[in-house]
Amino acid sequence: MDGPVDLGVQPANRRARARRLVDQLCALLERQIGEGRLKPGDRLPAERALSAQFGASRNVVRLALGELHKAGKITRHVGRGTMVAADTAPPRGVEGLKLADVSPAELLEFRLAFEPGLADAIVQHGSDIDLQKIVDCVERGDAATRWEDWEHWDRAFHQSLVAATRNKLAIAIYGAVIGVRHKTPWLKVKQGSTDPVKWRRYQDEHRRIAEALLARDAPAAAQAIRAHLLRVRAKMLGH
Repeated sequence: MDGPVDLGVQPANRRARARRLVDQLCALLERQIGEGRLKPGDRLPAERALSAQFGASRNVVRLALGELHKAGKITRHVGRGTMVAADTAPPRGVEGLKLADVSPAELLEFRLAFEPGLADAIVQHGSDIDLQKIVDCVERGDAATRWEDWEHWDRAFHQSLVAATRNKLAIAIYGAVIGVRHKTPWLKVKQGSTDPVKWRRYQDEHRRIAEALLARDAPAAAQAIRAHLLRVRAKMLGH
């Protein structure tokens, strides 16, 4: 597993510092799950061991595990401990797909065809709580200052869009998208094309998507999602 969580930054507000540590630990563990270093059914170390490993308080570890549990990434059972959830495995039908062979261009082509079409389902089936989770991702992304945090909240935002459809097939298919996003070629291209200025622009686009969904305006949301992905493609691939 990765090394200690970075404790070098000392925000003035203790609560904000704790929140950032929780986000960092969530992102780190989620990345390990997505990359397959933590596999479905694997048991996570106890809170005390995680606290020592990452140099974080047990309260930070407990909050991070709670968020991963709510997101369905881990399961917690009395007497059995904390384990990686079974549904984090690749969806049926894509087991034979070598995710490392999917190029960033192919991924973005698929996302442009897939994600704007989700707007209708989000507006029809997404609850107020689902929509608030989308807004929360935008707000948390506003506070992000590092590449790892940008990637975490960008991924969380788009996952929250798919989750709000309440469509099991869409959610399962998007699991493969997340798998590709965790692969080295994609991350290298994305990291090389993202800086604080571009992240703020992406956040503005995320906010427009969220506002359209809050207004239950599916056409505006679909248009905003497509515009956002076109910008991502242009910045990453030079199209």
